[in-house]
Amino acid sequence: MGGVEEVEVGEECCEDDEDDVVDDYDEALDEGDELDEELCIENDDDLNEVNDDNYDESGEMGVGRNTTCMEDGDIGGPGDGDGVSTINADMYTTPTKRNKGPVLPTPSVGMSFANWEALNNYFRSYGEQQGFGVVCMGGNKSGVKDSETGKSNSLRTYVWRCECHGRPKYRRMVNGRVVTCAEEPILKRKTKKCSCPVMLYGARTKENLWVVKSVVTEHLNHIPTPTKSNHISMFRVRKITQTILKQIENDHDSGAHVAQIFNNLAGRRNGVENIGFTKKDVHNILNRRMRLRLRDGDAVAMINYLEKMTKDNQIFFHLHRLDKTGKLQDVMWVDARSRAAYEYFGDVVCFDSTYLTNKYELPFSNFVGVNHHGQTILLGCALVSHETAETFVWLFRAWLSCMGGKAPAAIMTDQDAAMRKAIRIAMPMPKTRHRWCMWHIMQKFSRKLGSMTDFPQIKVALQNVIYNSLTPVEFEEGWAEVVETFKLKEAKESYKWLVGISYMALSLREMWIPAYVKHIFWAGMQTTQRVESINSFFDGYLKKNTRLYQFAPRVFVERKF
Repeated sequence: MGGVEEVEVGEECCEDDEDDVVDDYDEALDEGDELDEELCIENDDDLNEVNDDNYDESGEMGVGRNTTCMEDGDIGGPGDGDGVSTINADMYTTPTKRNKGPVLPTPSVGMSFANWEALNNYFRSYGEQQGFGVVCMGGNKSGVKDSETGKSNSLRTYVWRCECHGRPKYRRMVNGRVVTCAEEPILKRKTKKCSCPVMLYGARTKENLWVVKSVVTEHLNHIPTPTKSNHISMFRVRKITQTILKQIENDHDSGAHVAQIFNNLAGRRNGVENIGFTKKDVHNILNRRMRLRLRDGDAVAMINYLEKMTKDNQIFFHLHRLDKTGKLQDVMWVDARSRAAYEYFGDVVCFDSTYLTNKYELPFSNFVGVNHHGQTILLGCALVSHETAETFVWLFRAWLSCMGGKAPAAIMTDQDAAMRKAIRIAMPMPKTRHRWCMWHIMQKFSRKLGSMTDFPQIKVALQNVIYNSLTPVEFEEGWAEVVETFKLKEAKESYKWLVGISYMALSLREMWIPAYVKHIFWAGMQTTQRVESINSFFDGYLKKNTRLYQFAPRVFVERKF
């Protein structure tokens, strides 16, 4: 096999051991879901293309003498000749479907094929027939690259091997770098590498035909059988049709885990044994799809999705801004349903941005309202980079421009100084009355006054004054009585905080005490609990590792308000 020594071995298409498969797995797809123990073989999409023109209507392989082949431009072959050429009796083509048509003959020296793709498809189909996987090792290039017919024209020789070729490579981390161990470790990992010598070496002739120059068909250290092809990834993925692929993508976009998608497919086919592929294959499909989406970046993928939504519905509104380095800084969007609801129920709005600190560290903020049935409605969403006054001013102004400049009559937020400053700038009173969430303030009573010995009695007295006072005068008298009864002035730090939020500053009392804001319509709300209920709904579809391009689709698909 002198011709084999001339080959420049390229990058292998399969990985050495099980750990290399895990590198292809992205935890964002299905956190905590374990992979199967089988090996995943990555294939080049260009190498998996099947040319249906090489088969007759009966599905049989076109074999015969004095067979004429099509022009190179029609079949995408590597040749650069013109017209048609005559192929000898050993010309073979590859069937598209397994177990149909005649059995493929064993490869032998002298077989010729119309192009590289035909030879590649033949040896892969032969491997599927016998029960072993095929790896494209690489080859030599002629130096002349034809831009019209593709990369096959530039190849002069090529080598295919059994996927069990070579010895396993044991790798480990040393000082943060992956190194290959010279000796086998004590605990060996599962691998299919067993130094199998099966190979096929092909070369391109002057007539631009591909001829088998050398071949080894005897396997060593493993016994392939036809049924084993069902356990090889490159053959399993052929059973995933476009219909199944579309279903997998739709279920994943809806927020379903890979395990749920796979179990759903198995249920429709009366068992896992009737599917033909594994859960790991679904992982790899979604990983490949994710990598394609993220070629230009995660933020670009999200903006492209929002642009697509705008083209489908002109009422859909979104706006974003970039920082000085060109990276996505803030983005907000409002769909058609929210804009229509605001026209009728936009007099009271709750705004909350605590989803950042609750669980997932996602800077998610939303605008929430109440309809005429007392139901919570979503009026807008945003992803903000910083909770600063400048960021909130940009967000409020963008949201108001989306709503036609119509400011709400009242807005409720938590006790955040940056929000209060931004609302004064973007929604100046008396157009919009700002109120703090009662729940956030009452939670601070325990932190500020909890060290006092008679705190339980103080808390009950203060709550009675806050909630049961009907007029501002009644509140001031009751508040002074509580301070005098429990001698709160002696607790300097605690009394200083009480004075700061309620007694001295009239503007602060009007921000949260019911007696000062009861004449304003609040749709029955005293807290931002409705926003929290929406956040809890998102918990079912958003995870801590949810990417930006997944965020918006899941919000739109799953929202029910």
